[in-house]
Amino acid sequence: MSYLVLARKYRPQTFADVVGQQEITEKLKAALSSNRTAHAYLFCGPRGVGKTTCARILAKELNKDVAADGLSFDLGMQTALDIIEIDGASNNSVEDIRTLRENVQLMPMGGGVKVYIIDEVHMLSTAAFNALLKTLEEPPAHVKFVFATTDPNKLPLTVVSRCQRFDFRRIPIEQMAGYLKEVCQKEQITADEDALFSIAKASQGSMRDALSVLDQLSSVASGKVDLNEVNSMLGVVETERLFELAGAILRKDCSSALKVLNGIADKGKDIKQLSSDLVVFFRNLMVMKAGGRDLQDLIDYSVAYKKMLYELSLSVSMKEIIGNIDILVAVQETTRIIEMPQLALEIALAKIVISGSSIAPVSAVPVSGNQTSASSAAVKLPVAAKPVPGIILNNKGSVSIEPIVFDRNAEPETPIAASAVSLDIISRDWNTFTHAVCQESMSVGTYLLEGHPVKFDGRKLAVAFSHEHEFHKEFLDSPGNLKIMSASFQEVFKQEAVIDLIIMSDADAGKLASAVNEALAMFGGEVVNEWDSGDGLSKSH
Repeated sequence: MSYLVLARKYRPQTFADVVGQQEITEKLKAALSSNRTAHAYLFCGPRGVGKTTCARILAKELNKDVAADGLSFDLGMQTALDIIEIDGASNNSVEDIRTLRENVQLMPMGGGVKVYIIDEVHMLSTAAFNALLKTLEEPPAHVKFVFATTDPNKLPLTVVSRCQRFDFRRIPIEQMAGYLKEVCQKEQITADEDALFSIAKASQGSMRDALSVLDQLSSVASGKVDLNEVNSMLGVVETERLFELAGAILRKDCSSALKVLNGIADKGKDIKQLSSDLVVFFRNLMVMKAGGRDLQDLIDYSVAYKKMLYELSLSVSMKEIIGNIDILVAVQETTRIIEMPQLALEIALAKIVISGSSIAPVSAVPVSGNQTSASSAAVKLPVAAKPVPGIILNNKGSVSIEPIVFDRNAEPETPIAASAVSLDIISRDWNTFTHAVCQESMSVGTYLLEGHPVKFDGRKLAVAFSHEHEFHKEFLDSPGNLKIMSASFQEVFKQEAVIDLIIMSDADAGKLASAVNEALAMFGGEVVNEWDSGDGLSKSH
């Protein structure tokens, strides 16, 4: 007999066998026992969570009391003549539905109920849905419909309103890992619990995907399915590497972070997956920081992982965590379209490192849980001057750069006095100011980058935007956003100020364009960079 894959071999045959959908199966059993089943059901939910399986079990239960000896209700074999499964993706035309309307008039072969299961029903055409409506609303007494879909939003409301809807959820990781363990015992597969947990997590709530992965691993693993085998096949980054990379990020150690990232890439790991893993890691760190052990149920990881995460959360501020998440979420969008996702992630790590730390440095590996809140006391790093590193040429086609050592305990060499703040100083430190705004709100800081400081009278700062960026100005000109900018101004320049947003005049824009064009024509050059000179106009070179 040919080999039967685990996903088919262990497909549930009764409602009691279904994993993770107890609320739905209980309602269906209650409807069956009271003989109050609807004429049409709509099963919605992600792939591999039991929609089609429950539809088959329901059809089986509707016919079990009248099944003839010659009929089989083995759902894995699909030989029950009164259970008609239709693939909505390949039978989606109006002609297919017309054929269905003709066939529903025929009585069941076994004398029970004829059940039509339409999988991926959202793939039906508009004309097909319209042709089905009347039959769906008033089907013959011997006919019932069960629709399954992963995208219920594509269904016409006229169809949804004629069905009794059930929303299937993703199967919890712990339940899935427990079921995988039972399958391993039945199949005599040796597997580590951590490996099964990793399979369940990677399957994202789909039992079919989890069984498929286990099937593949059991056929190639040398006697035992362990965590290394799972990580290798799925391209998952090991937990130790995630903690090592996160430790470098939180220490603001760009060199170590890039080295760890390069080591992960050299092992063939998926950089896009790593970006997602980092977002999830810092999300879990945020949960632990917010609620500690009280919220540990919100994290689908092993107990050992949660303990390490909790200990690490003691040494980091919530503001730091949220800032890192903002940057990492933004880079996820970039890695989807860029040809070099590693480059995008490297730049993101550099942004995090230079973003300015408000926490004490933490170790790369989580430390003991005996730390107190004093360990996360804020440490204000000094404002470094603009040092020029010494560059030493050599004969090997590369350069050596002399390291620059900062004294973290030193006071800033040129602190800004409140009375000394001027438009020149604001223009010089504009990037520092906009970055401080980004720390509070990434969107506000990003939009503010399109503005230029043009006037400061000691109390009010005028920020100008071009007509092309009028939308940015309108977005920022709200009480909440203005409050964020004013608070950041006080933090950076040690002085209160009211932010006034204006639109740059066409005359100023024309003056800039004329000056630049004359210079380009005279020297035959091109614009390679722009910076703000403090008079409200961007100078180019």
